[in-house]
This record gives sequence, C-alpha cells and structure tokens, in this order.
Amino acid sequence: MKIDIGFILKVSILYGTVAVSFSTIGVLFPEHELLGTPLGSLDLSHIAGHAIWGMMAGIASLSLRYILLAGSFAVILDSDHLIQLLEIEGFARMAHSLPFGIISALILMLTFRKRGFLLGAVSFSAMLVHISFDILGGSLDFPLFTPFYNSLLRFHNADWVLFQVAAVMIIALAMMHGKGMIPRISIPIRFFGLRRESN
Repeated sequence: MKIDIGFILKVSILYGTVAVSFSTIGVLFPEHELLGTPLGSLDLSHIAGHAIWGMMAGIASLSLRYILLAGSFAVILDSDHLIQLLEIEGFARMAHSLPFGIISALILMLTFRKRGFLLGAVSFSAMLVHISFDILGGSLDFPLFTPFYNSLLRFHNADWVLFQVAAVMIIALAMMHGKGMIPRISIPIRFFGLRRESN
C-alpha cells in the first residue's frame, strides 16, 4: 500500500497555508477583537485527539495515504490560530467554518487534479472532524458561516456525532465515486478537469 510521504507533506503544507491565509480575512471584520497568543493553550493530548479523530474518519477512504492526510488536516486546521501570535485584532477560528471547508477543498482539487474528489472530500471532512472533536471536548461555539455570517453558532454536546458521521459519509462517497462504484458526476468533473483517484 503506497503512502507517498512527499505528496502528504506538500498537500499538508498547502492546506495549512490556506487556513492561515483564510484567517487573515478576519482583520477586516467590524467584529474583530484583540487576539491573544494561543501558546498557553497548547495541549499535546488535544493535538493527538484531533489526529486520531481525523484518521478514524479517513478509514472510509480505504487508503493509508488519505487516512494519514485526514489526521494531518484535522490537526493543521488549527493553524488558523497562528495569526494570534501577532497579537493583533482579528476574528478567531475562521477555518472552523463551512466556507473554509469548501474553499480548501476546491484549492486542493484544482492544485492536485488527478487526485480528484477524494482529496477534496478529505479536506472538507477534516473541518467537520475537527469541529466534532472540539464539541466532544466541550467547545460548543463556532463561526460556522464566516465570513458571510460572523455570529457564533452554539451546538449541543451530542452534536459531535453528526459532524463525525457526515465526515465519514462524505469520504466514503468520494471513495466509491473514485472507484466507479457510483455514477460519475460529469459536469463538475469536466469543469474542474478532475480524474478518478488511482491508489
């Protein structure tokens, strides 16, 4: 089973770059506030938990490469906190949102076209997985629709299940599509020039 460490590193770096870049938009919001340094809240068990949670969802890809990517993305998504190191006014946790999930998926799909929908699905699902683990850990408020709607949405403690199940289903459907187990979606594929995944 091929892992392709070089590919995993390249994609992970791009994903982190997109997360950091997306978070800088927050400095333009009227709702911005002074962001304190995140260094004091670093927790290795929290980081490991995100990685494990991501890899659990990635199992639906039936590919070790994407299992590792799902774990990597779920951790790297928190790089949207890096802007806080500057201790400037901004908007926290912007990558914890559906628009970021969509944008990151499209960027990765267009950059690594032959990887097709599975890479985009893992990218989007990593955002869902990350929120799922945060909810499980007691963090319930997220700017889910930022930058279009910047109010925080509060979820219930049990909602982590919904996010995790959605992530698994998205990855599983993308895997099945890539292996020809479900009909191809011809219009998006032609538009983006994507191909089926070949493991």
